[in-house]
Amino acid sequence: MQLNNSVSIPEDRLASAQYHAQSGRFPEMLAACQHIIEIHGDSVETLLQVGVLLLNFGFLSRARECFTRICKLAPDDLRGVVNMANLARDAGDHTESHRLYAMLQERLPNHSVVRRNALVSMEYDPAASDSERLIQARAWGEWAAVQAGGFHARPAMRLLENRPLRIGYVSADFCQHTVGLFVKDVLAAHKLDQVTVFAYSAGQVKDWVTEAIRIVSQFRDVATLNDADLAALIKQDEIDLLVDLSGHTAGSRLTVFAYRPAPVQVSWLGYFATTGLSCMDAVLLDKWHAPEGSEAQFVEPIISLSTGRFCFQPVPWAPDTVAPPPYLKSGHVTFGCFNNTAKINAEVYDVWAKILVAIPNATLILKWRTFADDLLCQTVRDCFAQRGVAPERVELRGASFHADVLREYADIDIALDPFPFTGGLTSCEALWMGVPVVTWPRSRVVSRQTFALLSVIGLPELVAGNADDYVCIAVALAKDKKQLAALRSGMRKRMSASQLMDVNGFTHQLEQCLIALYQDVAAKETLLIMNTKNILHVGPGHRKNGAKLPPAFQTTEWHEIRLDIDPANEPDIVGSMLDMAEVENDCVDAVYSAHNIEHVYSHEVPIVLKEFLRVLKPNGFLVVTCPDLQTVCQLVVDDKLIEPAYHSPAGPIAPLDILYGHGAALAAGHHYMAHKCGFTLNSLTLALKSAGFKTIAGKRRARGLDLWMVATKCQKDETEIRTLAGKVLPE
Repeated sequence: MQLNNSVSIPEDRLASAQYHAQSGRFPEMLAACQHIIEIHGDSVETLLQVGVLLLNFGFLSRARECFTRICKLAPDDLRGVVNMANLARDAGDHTESHRLYAMLQERLPNHSVVRRNALVSMEYDPAASDSERLIQARAWGEWAAVQAGGFHARPAMRLLENRPLRIGYVSADFCQHTVGLFVKDVLAAHKLDQVTVFAYSAGQVKDWVTEAIRIVSQFRDVATLNDADLAALIKQDEIDLLVDLSGHTAGSRLTVFAYRPAPVQVSWLGYFATTGLSCMDAVLLDKWHAPEGSEAQFVEPIISLSTGRFCFQPVPWAPDTVAPPPYLKSGHVTFGCFNNTAKINAEVYDVWAKILVAIPNATLILKWRTFADDLLCQTVRDCFAQRGVAPERVELRGASFHADVLREYADIDIALDPFPFTGGLTSCEALWMGVPVVTWPRSRVVSRQTFALLSVIGLPELVAGNADDYVCIAVALAKDKKQLAALRSGMRKRMSASQLMDVNGFTHQLEQCLIALYQDVAAKETLLIMNTKNILHVGPGHRKNGAKLPPAFQTTEWHEIRLDIDPANEPDIVGSMLDMAEVENDCVDAVYSAHNIEHVYSHEVPIVLKEFLRVLKPNGFLVVTCPDLQTVCQLVVDDKLIEPAYHSPAGPIAPLDILYGHGAALAAGHHYMAHKCGFTLNSLTLALKSAGFKTIAGKRRARGLDLWMVATKCQKDETEIRTLAGKVLPE
C-alpha cells in the first residue's frame, strides 16, 4: 500500500492518529487510538472511526475490538457488522464473511454498500462457484434497475460524422490506486480528433494522479452528487459512451448506469466479473482473461482487446535498475507474494507449502498491511507449520511506502501468485522489478490476470495448468539459477518491447474499439427503430414513480415516447395533450392516455381527441382509460360519496375523488389534478366518433370503476377490432 508523508500534524487526537498512520509511525498511531478509546469508548461514532482507521492500516484484532464493542453498545447499528464482514474477508475467513453478508443483506436489502461488498467478497472466496456469482450479480442488476425507477430507454444516438466521440470515464479511483495508475497514461494518450475525454471523479482522495488526469480531461468532481444528479450531468455533457472503471469495488457509482445516461455503456479495467447490469453494452476483456465459453459468466457482451486488457507504466519513483538476484547474497532462493491476504486460502497454503518442502532451504516473504496484526501473523505461521514448514522460514511484513515496497522486490527471487484471485498491478510491478511470477489461471476472470500479463510479454512457461504443475514450475525455476538470473536481468527489456507497455498502441486500439462499438450500436438502433412500433404515452409522470404502459406494450415490439407537461418528469417531449405541436402528423403507431381526458373541460375534449388522431399513423390506434361515471354515480345513489371505493398508492379513493379529483392532491396545491368533465361508455364512444376515429370498442371495469376504449384511425371489421381489443385492453 502507499502511505502519505505530506500531511501537516493537526491538534485533535483522531486526526493525529490518522497523521501518524499515513506517515508510517504506527506505534504513535496505536497510542493515539488507545487514548481515544479510553476517553470515548462508549461513543459508537468514535469507535467506528477508530475501528475503520485500524482496519485500513491492517490492525485487525484491535479493529475487531472496536466493532465488537459497537455491536454491544448499539445492537441495531449494523455498521459494526459491515466492517466485521470486511475484516473477515481481509483475514481470509470467507466463510465468516459470507455469513455476515448474508445476514446483512437480509436486514438491509436496499443498502448499496452491503450489496456491493458482498459481490466483491465472492470474488475472493474459492468456494463461490461461477454460477453462484453470476446469479448474485444478476440479482444486483435487477435491484439497481428498480432503484433507478425501472427500465430506461437508450438515449438518442448522434452521428459521429466530423466530430470526436465523447467518452466519459467514471471512477472513485482517479488517484494513486491500481485503476488510477493503469488509466492515467491512456487518458493522456487519447487523440483529440478521435475522442473528447470526460473524467467523472467520485472519490475523496486527490493526489498527483488526480492532477494528471485533470489536465488531460474535462474533469468533473462528482463525489457529492446523488445518482439522479450525476446521470443528469452526464446527459448534459452529451456523453456518447460511458465507461465504468469501478464495478462493485469501493466508491463505485455503477448504480448511475442503471439510469442509462449515455447511449452506449461499457465496463472496463476496474472490475473482474460481470456487473450484472443488462443495460451495459459491453465488457472489455481479452482472449486470455475471457477464453471461449466465458460469455456464460457475463450479462454483458464481451469485446476482446487484441493487445490485452491492461496497459502498464511504472510509477516515477520505481528504482531505475533491477537489483541482483537475492540468492547470490543469501545463498538460498526466496519466494514472495505482496498480495492482499484476502487472496490466501487453504489451497494456496497447500501449494506454497509443497514448494517450500521440496526446497528445504528456501524461504518465503509475504507482505501486506494486515501483517501488522499479531494474531493473523500467528495464524499464517500455524498454517505453514501444519503443512511441514517451519515458522522461521516464513517472513511476514506489514505496510510501507510504495517506493519501499518496490525496493523490497530486491529480496525476492520468485513471486508466487495467489489463486483464484491473482495479482494485477502487483504482478506488473513484480515483473518490472525483475521477479518472475508463477501463476495458476482458473475459470473466473480474476484468476487469469497474471496469466494474461505473462502471455502478452511472452512467458507462458510460468503458467500452471493445475496445482502439481504450479509446484513443478516453481521448484524447477528455483533450481535453475541460470534461467532465474536471465529472466531477472532481461525482464524490463522484455516488458518494454511488449504490447503491455505500448501506451500509444493500446490507446489507439481502445479508441477504435469504442468508436466501432458506438457505430455498431447506432446501426442496430436504426434497424430496431425501423422495425419497432412507437407508442406515445401521454401524461405518464416520472419514470420512477409515474404510470406504466399496459403489459401489451411492455415488449421489444414497442418503443415508448413519453409526453408530459412537466419538465421535472424528464419526458421525451414536453407538451400538453391540448397542443402536441412537437409531435409530427402520422408519426406514431399508438397513443396511450390513462386518466388524462377528465382533466380538461368538456369543450376541450374534441381538441384533445383530434390531437390524438392527428399524430397517429393511418393504421394507428388509441387506447384510452378514464373513470366510469355510470358506476361511480351508482355509489353516490347508494350514499357512499365519501366512503373509500378502492385503495391506491396515493391512499383511499372515494367517489367524491373520482368525480372532482383527488382531494388530498388538490389540498396540496396540485390544482391540475382537478377533474373537469366525465364520461360514460356511450358518451366517450360518441366523442371518439365525433373526433374522427373510425372503429371503436370499449368496456366497463366494475372493479376498477373505469372505462377502457380502443379506437382506430382507419376502418376495421368486427373481427379485427375484437382481436385488437383482446390484445390491448385489460381483462
